[in-house]
Amino acid sequence: MAKLSMFLRRVWLNLILGGVLVLLVISCIVAPLGPRDLALLRQHRTQLEAVRDRLIAENAQLTARTQRLQSDDVFLERLIRGELGYARGDELVYRFPHPERGGNQ
Repeated sequence: MAKLSMFLRRVWLNLILGGVLVLLVISCIVAPLGPRDLALLRQHRTQLEAVRDRLIAENAQLTARTQRLQSDDVFLERLIRGELGYARGDELVYRFPHPERGGNQ
């Protein structure tokens, strides 16, 4: 017992500092602003950047389509014919029944 008492007298400061150091390391790892949350934030940033890039590309496509609608008469005519079913006065439009809807349209 005397040897243990002598040992503790010599290293008590080292044991306290070691304990404080261990608590600090655990606190850094588990804390809300620790490395775990930093990794989650980086992953979230990567996802947001991917969404941003997709939206930028979609915006560029929509801008190009808007410019074509304003300036390209052939594109506009093709779009009106396809989506609205319009035809010129001298054209005959054939409508075939859609196989999935049955015989009626």
